[in-house]
Amino acid sequence: MVLTRGIRRVQVNTWVLFGVALAWLAVNFRWIVLYRDGQVFDIDEAGYFGMALNNHGAALRDGVTGWVEAVEAPGIQAPLLPALTSLHFFATGTGTVAAFVVPLLAGVALILLTHAVANRVAGRPFAWIATALIATAPGVIFEARAYHFALPAAVMTTAAIYCLVRSEGLSKPKFVVFFGIFVGLMPLSRTMAVAFVPGLVLAALIQAAVPHDRKKRLKWFALAAVVGAGVAAIWLVPNGVRVFQYLTGFGYGKQSVEFGEEAGVFNPGAWVQRLKLLIFDHGLPHTVLLCAGLVAAIVVAVAKVRTGPVKDTLRSMVASPLFPSALLVAEGGVAVLTSKNAGTAFFLPLIPSMAILALWGLYRAHRSLRRALPFAVAVVGLVASVPLVDLRLPTAHVWSVDLPVLGTSKITDGRGSPQIYVDPGGRVTEPVSVETVREWKAVAEWAAGQVEENHALGGATAFGFRDRLFNTNTLQLEMLRRYGYGVALPQVSPTEDGNTEPDYRAWLTSRRNSNSGDASKTCLLFTATGTINEFEPKVDPPSMVSAATASGFTPVTTRPLPNGRLVTLWKRLQPSCVAS
Repeated sequence: MVLTRGIRRVQVNTWVLFGVALAWLAVNFRWIVLYRDGQVFDIDEAGYFGMALNNHGAALRDGVTGWVEAVEAPGIQAPLLPALTSLHFFATGTGTVAAFVVPLLAGVALILLTHAVANRVAGRPFAWIATALIATAPGVIFEARAYHFALPAAVMTTAAIYCLVRSEGLSKPKFVVFFGIFVGLMPLSRTMAVAFVPGLVLAALIQAAVPHDRKKRLKWFALAAVVGAGVAAIWLVPNGVRVFQYLTGFGYGKQSVEFGEEAGVFNPGAWVQRLKLLIFDHGLPHTVLLCAGLVAAIVVAVAKVRTGPVKDTLRSMVASPLFPSALLVAEGGVAVLTSKNAGTAFFLPLIPSMAILALWGLYRAHRSLRRALPFAVAVVGLVASVPLVDLRLPTAHVWSVDLPVLGTSKITDGRGSPQIYVDPGGRVTEPVSVETVREWKAVAEWAAGQVEENHALGGATAFGFRDRLFNTNTLQLEMLRRYGYGVALPQVSPTEDGNTEPDYRAWLTSRRNSNSGDASKTCLLFTATGTINEFEPKVDPPSMVSAATASGFTPVTTRPLPNGRLVTLWKRLQPSCVAS
């Protein structure tokens, strides 16, 4: 009888959990249909969506072989999201809304996985608190409505943690194998997720080495390592050199300064910058709760070590289902702090583990906190999620407060990627107008037409500026939509290539092994006046014009952009630009 009641409670809990997940899915799908369909893509979304179209086109032309070759084509961007999207395009078509199927489902998976891990850590009531905190986290909701890599990377990371927890110290082979698979998929979901792999590998190694039957568990650890390496090798072997150069350049090299200036575990400025980033991604209420909980978790852990036999206490901590999450947060935090590249939603793969660890700290700190925690999470969740329900609500406007050291800190923000991308200052809280979207699309169509008319489909077309809404990725996306394949589109990088007229000239004439391509083979070049909507560090337009003239380019035609900039198309004689 008791067993029957227990089974029924589990069944009810499961149905309620899936009901919550479906409701979350419905709210966010409605938002995408209303506010993303037909809207502009940010530069990352355009690039990733272009990859998905390229994979899909290859599958249509050459079947499975063509699809595999397209997915594994040389590149630095992780292949998982575009690959999955290209497959469901066969069922959904290639429309804008269809692009968000994988991020949306990834959001649902993250909620379910967080619940499952938290349930193993401290039981079902605790799991529901963690689920509520993740389901209402602004960063999770925002990324479910953006075509980015952050949510798939978070899912692979959290799935690896769940499998490691279920393996019970690498004693259950089935979950050991799945742990290896998901760890291998982490770098395939987002390149920077490589930085979080050591934390999980170290957690697994320690949990295997501490028990008395360590010999058998270490064998299973070796199996997990082989499986993980095998999965990762599918993409990293043909692209390993490029990925290494990309990670070291944009993660720890000179290109990283484009995304941040402060780095170092012992650098207070780096801590402040990461805290600002956490507030920007998840809002002040969630950030305060997470930080307070992490401090409480450290205090509880230290107190536990000091009040009992150290060796036995540490052994019990290692065996705890909380240990993988705790070690991932520690190692991942160091990885994020030591890189100047703060990136876009780099914290997201750590957020479920941070939430579980923080809530556990508050849960164990004091009995009164344990009783108050559900109400605190409910208030934080409502404050954060209500503005995200509908862009037309008055609450969708940015609500912020000025704080010492941190400066302007966001409390809530109901906007999506297009609104923030077009207007980072926070004034735009409605969809970009149909007329404006049409104008930006017309510019991309014009540029694609110029590439064809000037016989540059087989050559390279360079961008001598870095506009937020008209750039190499938006043109590439139009090329893929129009022709089914992409073209070479090198883009100037002031940090990588230099930011003076001689630097621009060298970029246009000297062969370079650059992440954006070799501009010395360029037969077409786009330049633009002004610097509005230009990424930092900004290209100097007059110097670029001088470099183009000195490098053998002649102007062909001009066209205004919707933001007031004037684009000029230049051409120089190259074998790849001669009509056959």
